[in-house]
Amino acid sequence: MPRFPMIAPAMRIALAAVFFLAGDAVARGAPCEPLPRTFDYAAYADEIRLDLHQMVSLPPRTVVLAGAFRDPGNTVHPALLTSQDGGETWSTTRLPVHGAGLGHLVSDGVVSAWGIVSVMQEGVDAPLYLMRSRDAGRTWCAIPLDGLDTLAGVELFRMFDVRHGLMVFSEAPFGGGYHAYQTRDGGESWLPLWRAAGTPPDEADAEADYPGRPLPPPPYATLWRSEAGFLAAYAIVRLRRDDGGYAVERYDVSGDGSWRPLSRIARAYRVVDGALVPVP
Repeated sequence: MPRFPMIAPAMRIALAAVFFLAGDAVARGAPCEPLPRTFDYAAYADEIRLDLHQMVSLPPRTVVLAGAFRDPGNTVHPALLTSQDGGETWSTTRLPVHGAGLGHLVSDGVVSAWGIVSVMQEGVDAPLYLMRSRDAGRTWCAIPLDGLDTLAGVELFRMFDVRHGLMVFSEAPFGGGYHAYQTRDGGESWLPLWRAAGTPPDEADAEADYPGRPLPPPPYATLWRSEAGFLAAYAIVRLRRDDGGYAVERYDVSGDGSWRPLSRIARAYRVVDGALVPVP
């Protein structure tokens, strides 16, 4: 079976030395592989928890959520949920990567979206695959990252349009060192840009789950409509966690200033007849 593997608010990198690698060879091109349609839940007897932490949108009403399904041993698979109606209904794409999660979710603001599937082990965020959709989240494929020097994990990931993007890997929190790549074909191949050595960022442990740490703000995304030949934002969708799971809510830009409920997403699941079923 083929292998399948969050975005820092800002890059704070102290560089001691930078070496440009314009003459380096392009990393091996990797076709976007179709995703398997099945997943075997037979080994999971415990309750499975859905952890969602990122959201992006594509015009006019596509919303994508990313995270992970996890049991007490953190061994299930990434979570990828998509809505084509502005957050009212959701479909789930199964990503058969044991012990991994999906993060670094980005979009080009038109029809394409990307995310990185990674395995978390002893503080190392090992990126395995780049997920990509070119039809507003209706279908997804996976591009292996085997040919890249991924160090300890992804520090920064951006896609500027459907073809061009930047990915920076870091050794933090274990020491200095960064490796940047660019893509010109939507992520199917990556050209080394530079290497750097230096002090790891002060924020290397900012995302750690310390007791008493305040919860991060809920993720948001924008809904769009066509207006005079342009796209105009008419609403904001957010994902809010509560005692019963996740509430998807909408704020209308020209409305009364209140958030109204759109849908709910369960957080706890059990395996029933080989499928994940929400726990009442």
